This record gives sequence, C-alpha cells and structure tokens, in this order.
Amino acid sequence: MSFVLHEPKPDYRYRYFGAFRLLLAALVMLQHFAADLAPEPLATALAPYGEGSMAVLVFFALSGFVITEAVDSCYRKRPGAFLVNRLLRIVPHFLIAVALSMIAHEIFRATGGLRLWRSHPSFPEDAFAIRNVLLNLIGIVPLADRFIDYNFLGITWAVRVEMAFYIVICACIAAGARIAAPRGFALAAGGALVLAVPLFYFAVRGHGVAMLSFVPYFAFGSGLYFATAGGRAGWLVLLLSIPAIIWQRIAEHPPADRVGAIPPSVTGDLIVLIALLSVLVALAFANISKWRATDRFVGNLTYPLYLYHEVVLVVILTFTTGYSYSMFCVGILLSLLVAGILMAVVEPAVTKYRDYVRGRSLQQFDDRVSEREAKPHSPMGSAGDWSPSGSVPYPVDQGLSVLRQIAPPAPTEDRWPII
Repeated sequence: MSFVLHEPKPDYRYRYFGAFRLLLAALVMLQHFAADLAPEPLATALAPYGEGSMAVLVFFALSGFVITEAVDSCYRKRPGAFLVNRLLRIVPHFLIAVALSMIAHEIFRATGGLRLWRSHPSFPEDAFAIRNVLLNLIGIVPLADRFIDYNFLGITWAVRVEMAFYIVICACIAAGARIAAPRGFALAAGGALVLAVPLFYFAVRGHGVAMLSFVPYFAFGSGLYFATAGGRAGWLVLLLSIPAIIWQRIAEHPPADRVGAIPPSVTGDLIVLIALLSVLVALAFANISKWRATDRFVGNLTYPLYLYHEVVLVVILTFTTGYSYSMFCVGILLSLLVAGILMAVVEPAVTKYRDYVRGRSLQQFDDRVSEREAKPHSPMGSAGDWSPSGSVPYPVDQGLSVLRQIAPPAPTEDRWPII
C-alpha cells in the first residue's frame, strides 16, 4: 500500500521545539534528583524554585501549541486518527515505564532498601495488590488517580492531564466536522474553552476536578499557534490566559513536602515559569533553518527521559545509602542512556503506524519543506510532486488493518487550511 503526502501550507515551517522539550524534561529530572539523590547543599539551593514543576506546566502550554498545529495540519475531520496517533505516542513507553518501575520497587523490597525518597523511606506493603497494579497500568486514564492507592510512577499525573486534553481536542475535531463553516474546529475549540472557564475557576478554588486548573496553559499554547498564523483571536486567547496562569500558580502554590523542608518560593516559581514561557514564544516565532534533524532527534528523547528517569532513580536509591554528587551525576547519565536505548527500541516499531495514521512520514515532510526553502522562488507543485510516481511506497503489515478501520488515512484533498 502507498499513501500520498500532502503539500504544506505556504507559511508552514518546522518549529524548533526539540531541544527546548529536552530541556524541560531535564529540568523535571533535575528537580527529582536534587530532592532525593543530591547532597543537602544542592537540594537546599534548588528547593525554592520548583524548576521541574514549572517545566511540566510549560509542557502543557507547548502541548497546546503542537496539538493545535497538528489538528490544523493533519486531523481536520479525523478525530479517530488523531486519538489513535496520540495513543501510539503515549501508551507504549508508558506501559514499559510502569512495568520497569514495578520491577524496581520489587527489587527495593526484596533487597531491603533503606530509603526510597527523602520524604518517606519506603512504599505501602499492599502496593502490589492486583487492583493497584492494574490501575497503575491504566493510570493515564483521566481520573484514574482517584482509585489508585500507590503510584509506581509518580509523574504519571502529568501524562493523565495530557490525555484529558487529547480527549477534549478529539471531541472538538468531531464537533467541528459537523459545523458548516471553514473554521469549524476553531469554533468548537473556542466553545469548549468558554465552557471550561467556570470549571477552571472552581478547580482552582478547590471545588472541582483538579486537572481543570491547568486549562490556561493549554489555552496559552493554542492561542500562541493561531497568533503565529496571524489570527487576532489567537492573540486575545494568549493574552487572557496569562493572568489566569499567574492566579493559578499563586493560588495553588504547594507547601513544603515534608516537615523542616524549605517551602517553594512563589516568586522563584513565577520567574522560572515566565522565563520558560518566554522562550516558548520566541521559538514559536523564530525563523531557523539549520539543525532540523538534530532538533527532532533530541526532541524525540524527551518523553522517554521524562518517564524512565524515575525508574533509574528508584534503582540508584535501592543500592546506595548516602547522598553524593558523584551518584547524582551517574543518575543523570544513566537516565539519558536508558532513555536513548528504549527510544531506539520502541520508536521504530511505533513510527510506521503513526506515519500511516498521520498520512505522511515526518522525515519525508521535512525533506519537502527543505526543498521548498532551498528554492523559495520556485512554483509549488501539486501533492503528487512528492515523488516521481505521485506517491511514496510505504509497507503496511497486517497490524495496520485495525488502524484502517479506526483511523482512515488523510484524504488527498486536504489543503492545509489556515484559521
């Protein structure tokens, strides 16, 4: 089987978010390792700033941008394809990380580990109860945390928030496809945002679903995308989301995680958050043309690093008793190594399915954009000009038969409309 790659819209350019995404994941890792593995001076110095927590919030804003761009580019009127693609991206690494974390916890228990985290020495004895194990394996399902007694992978909460966002976007795609207007998705997403405003207010006040307090971050990223396309409504959403973000951060500022610990600083958190959001805005508008392949590669390392560094941390804490700079550095290097190995193992097996659902290979798409940039004055060809035959052969094995039913490939008449 083969598929046809679609012509990019004239103002499309690759967004150099890859290295920035890796930086955000590294900040999450730094906060966790500093809190539970670093010597006290470093842990004390970094405690007030919550750089990892702020990085997660910026991840939400970045997701708002990237997902909105993906829908605008590939998934209009294709809600099933969108959701399948996101599941293919999220689920394989998540299941592997949870399984590895369970193994690491069992090793900790079997070897009589002395301390798991600085804030608590071990984990509950009933953590391996069948009910809790099964719930951990579906921990990315929104609201699943209400039934989980112990999280083997504590950072799952952020992936769960992302999944809730994907479900909302999927619903907006489906609703937008039924609206007889060229801006159907934007209208549906705008309506969802209006409905989310009171829910956000009550969530921040502690009277609603907690994850809804993160709505402004996704709105910031989505508005930023439309702002880069010249949409005034995008600028409006972006600007209105800023005071909501600041209020949420101040209202939900966390206390110290243990007695005697240094509490996080509101000012420090806001400085880190504003700085990272400023970098995101700058990169969204930046006109860069070099190192695209490198940026995409390091960006692909982000999600594995985010998940697997906690597994590495549990293993190191199991076999050590003190806190040293050497083990702190070893933990960081091991996390990068494990993330790289598992990325190399998992990604090739998943990428071909994602390419099929998406309707194009990202590498082939990048090649076409590079060709356009190299010849800025040459006329744009048709969608069939991607290859001499008008399509790019792509092997599809039996596993894709299920995807054909759930997520049909993108129609060839998709013309990358701009909102």
